[in-house]
Amino acid sequence: MKSIFREYDIRGIFQKELTEESVKKIGYFFGKYVKDRDDSNEETVVAVGYDARTHSPTLQSWLASGLNAAGVKVLNLGLVPTPVSYFAGYEAHFGSEVDATIQITGSHNPPEYNGFKMTVANAPFFGDQIYALGEKVMGSHAAVKGNDEMEYMDAKERYINYIAEQFRHLANLPERFVMDCGNGVAGVVLEEIVAKLGLNVKLLYAEPDGTFPNHHPDPSEEENLHDLKAALASGNYDYGFAYDGDADRLAFLSRENNFKGDVLALFLARQIKNPLVIGEVKCSQVMYDEINKFGRAIMYKTGHSNLKVKIRETGASFAAEVSGHIFFNDRDVSGAGDGGQ
Repeated sequence: MKSIFREYDIRGIFQKELTEESVKKIGYFFGKYVKDRDDSNEETVVAVGYDARTHSPTLQSWLASGLNAAGVKVLNLGLVPTPVSYFAGYEAHFGSEVDATIQITGSHNPPEYNGFKMTVANAPFFGDQIYALGEKVMGSHAAVKGNDEMEYMDAKERYINYIAEQFRHLANLPERFVMDCGNGVAGVVLEEIVAKLGLNVKLLYAEPDGTFPNHHPDPSEEENLHDLKAALASGNYDYGFAYDGDADRLAFLSRENNFKGDVLALFLARQIKNPLVIGEVKCSQVMYDEINKFGRAIMYKTGHSNLKVKIRETGASFAAEVSGHIFFNDRDVSGAGDGGQ
């Protein structure tokens, strides 16, 4: 049980570690944590979204019971990518404050896995915070009653409109793209975004299916890019993208190359005046050396939570992992947020 409380998130196997009892307690103690730190006189609000895995709605129901038992208001984001959950935490977009978010997702893991990515006050909930939560969950023998009352919040449509507006300068690009959603959750926003921008895009496996019938949703593994590479090899497309299960990281391919996250970081850094870029320990020395010729690059720990915190600490332009996570510190809508979005 202790092993599911990891540095960056909570992750385990449905009905093995993630049981009704344990998930309700996770919701309860997380809700208590958020409520106790909220010194306003307003209602404490937690927004919960989920990915395409077959058991994600069940986990949402159990989490909501725990959150309600803690006395917080629960907002149901529905089936959304992880970036939409992060986006939901910003008062500027919704007119009412969301104190914390939870995304139910197994990310790129096999179908039997699931888990939780959390934010509090638009900052990662990670490390010692998760470990302390785990101790409370494992040390509690209290029973949490079932009460999955939630209020729906349409963050998805607002996210789609926001992204389409912010990237309107890309409208009607002549290049042809193919995007592999891997039967994860990327398709629920991508289809509308590319339509609004008038882009020439072919979507592969856009229908969410938590059994992942076509290939495993991990774009960092070459074997999962077979169909994308075949589409590019046909000559019908110029560039390709592949997303993981919760659509917070990607692979970018041309017909000849698969550009890893550190190469993408170099591409992006060249578009920024005097960039400050944070890389992780797996990034190539070439990336650091080249960026340092026209900006500054910092090596830091692997892990999305670590990198987001480092962005806040340094004011960096963005951070990148080789796996395809890219986090932009731009216009304060990413919470030093989760790029790949």
